[in-house]
Amino acid sequence: MTSELTNRHSDDRTLAIMELETRFAMAVRQRELLENYIRERLKPAKHFYKIDDNEKAKPSLTKEGAELICLPHNLKPRYAIISGPDSPPMDETPYQITVNCEMLNGTNFGGQGLGSASSMITKRSGERVQRQKDPGLRHNATLKMACKSAYIAATLNSTAASEFFTQDLEDMQAEDLGRTNSQDTKEHWCKEHNTAFFMRGKMKSFAHPIGDSGEWCHEHTDKPGAETKPQEGTGQPETPPDLATLEFANPGEFYTACLNHLKVSKTQADKEIPEYDLSNPAQRKRAWELLVSLFVK
Repeated sequence: MTSELTNRHSDDRTLAIMELETRFAMAVRQRELLENYIRERLKPAKHFYKIDDNEKAKPSLTKEGAELICLPHNLKPRYAIISGPDSPPMDETPYQITVNCEMLNGTNFGGQGLGSASSMITKRSGERVQRQKDPGLRHNATLKMACKSAYIAATLNSTAASEFFTQDLEDMQAEDLGRTNSQDTKEHWCKEHNTAFFMRGKMKSFAHPIGDSGEWCHEHTDKPGAETKPQEGTGQPETPPDLATLEFANPGEFYTACLNHLKVSKTQADKEIPEYDLSNPAQRKRAWELLVSLFVK
């Protein structure tokens, strides 16, 4: 009898080790599949963004990118308001909404994440204003931003994609990202791409992203902080374009223009841009006019 019990315990331990080895092998393979999927399917300036050329910094995942990652995992979101008003407050008292997003694979729990958003936004000048004038639209936009933030957080937590992405550029504060002023725009202008160079956060030199390619164009100077040398016979750098006349072929160009011309922070852009329908040129033009009126004095 004692021998039978000993053999049974030995068999149980062997089975447990085999199961553990199987789980580790599955984890390694899942990680390989995720890395390959990200490399092949996710596109810079659409599914993720980098604000500088620091190779060690993780890019920030967008809502579209999070949706693509959740697709093969068969994860569906379920939201719940943790704090904040359930219905639109009729006065202009600032409030914040916090949302919990659970990821479910059928009825199986996959992970969760929290997200929050304020009814106020900070303009480039530092002024705090209401997200929307209408109370209903303001509450809807605030809730939408909180859900978006929670969705991305839940995606990173549920799929281990945090190895490759972050939700926000956590080491950059909004005031640092928005410190480029009009004088910088005039002195640091890229004639090749007809846009302004900028230097924010931990960037060591003036540069700008090249469309939605994920690559950067760097300003060539004799010494750090020097002005761009005018090309022979061309005089001073060209005047920045009239913002009202800008057109965008896709949402990626729209996003880049917000960072370059409106000088909004990465965090502000990620919160504000998803509020607007950018599916066609007419919608992008209307959204651009609203953002220009909000962030440009």
